[in-house]
Amino acid sequence: MIPFRDNMDLRGSVWGTLALLLVYLVLALIGDIPHMNAWQVLVGLIGLWLFAPYVERRAGTPLFVVGFLVVAGATGFLVGAVDEASGPYAISFFLPILATAGVHVILAPRSKIICLLPVPFAMTFVEVPTIWVTVIWLALEILLTAA
Repeated sequence: MIPFRDNMDLRGSVWGTLALLLVYLVLALIGDIPHMNAWQVLVGLIGLWLFAPYVERRAGTPLFVVGFLVVAGATGFLVGAVDEASGPYAISFFLPILATAGVHVILAPRSKIICLLPVPFAMTFVEVPTIWVTVIWLALEILLTAA
């Protein structure tokens, strides 16, 4: 199952989401996100791309970016407190995206994510409820963390 986007037909720019994707990609490439391998970063970036555009379009870019950065800042201190190796503060990646997914589900509980289902000789698109995509994304992040 390859997720693409949600089926909510909101239009508008997602400059905040694109900026956050770029910032987190650069931070991952220079190694500033502690204890994350390439697969975790890739799954995190996919989660940001899936869940953040709808929230940004509903809240507006300034409110979305400020809210995301507040959650990222607060969870950065939480990660720093739990992980002694990173010092008192660490760049938080997983928890702000999970919070964004939660806001997406709260704002549109009946939304669905359009996914490509690659069945041999017959590829098709299916709509999977956003809550299930969130659960699958969370499970994948946890499995990649444990590996």
